[in-house]
Amino acid sequence: MNVETKTYVIGLLESYQKRSKQIELLHYELSHPARVSENEIIGALALAHGDGEKGHPGGHASDKTLYIALNYQARANHVNSDTAEEVVGQLVTLEREQERLNYYVSLLNPRHAELLKLLYFEGYSQEECAKKLEIATRTVRRIKDDAIEELTEMYSFTGEIANKKYPEDVQ
Repeated sequence: MNVETKTYVIGLLESYQKRSKQIELLHYELSHPARVSENEIIGALALAHGDGEKGHPGGHASDKTLYIALNYQARANHVNSDTAEEVVGQLVTLEREQERLNYYVSLLNPRHAELLKLLYFEGYSQEECAKKLEIATRTVRRIKDDAIEELTEMYSFTGEIANKKYPEDVQ
């Protein structure tokens, strides 16, 4: 068994709740983007009061100000687009890993799957799981170890197919 893959699997399980929260945050950011509208930008710059110098009366915009406003509008659109793309990229990566883990756990023996879900997905302690499942704490540890071994075999198998090495750190 590959120790690096086992470390990766344990990291995935331990960071499940954190990833779930990050996914929810990114969904919110996509639904409620923080952006300034083009009209607000142009309005603010185009209606800026002149300082009275160089023959520009107060309240009139210079050609330079309008040029800046239009360029700023294009730049703001570009930045807003880049930000959305970055959020989508992070979201796709997190969701793909979460879905993969959920699917692999669903392929486990039902008892193993139930225990991993309680421990890692729902955040129960080993003692709480023992009480809930009406088994000894050492049995919880054995089932957990067996389930992690099974998951590691799955990830090793699919990793060999994809010829992929897993990172040591899981975010």
